[in-house]
Amino acid sequence: MKKLEWYVLNYDFNKKKIEYFNIFQHSYLVKSLKEYLSNDNFNYSDYIERVDRLLRYCFCSKREYEISVADAFETDISKLKKIDVYFQLKPNIEKIAEYFKNWYFNNF
Repeated sequence: MKKLEWYVLNYDFNKKKIEYFNIFQHSYLVKSLKEYLSNDNFNYSDYIERVDRLLRYCFCSKREYEISVADAFETDISKLKKIDVYFQLKPNIEKIAEYFKNWYFNNF
């Protein structure tokens, strides 16, 4: 079975460094998507919306999934912008949904 991989940047507070984080390591996300796809009433447009809601629920505005970003030479901490995992995923929601759907139907 092919491993699901979709990486974003995230801060690992245990290692005290920014690392790549595979969103499909989030067990609730994967479990919820599998449950929805196994449903007989699958509707693709509803599926995209469901993926968006799940990603927002799992990764939006949660401190453990936020990093602060600014210019490399910025000295004013108030000018840092918080970027969460959802912010990084938002432009690709349809691609993520399609990627997971293809993986699911090819493996189950």
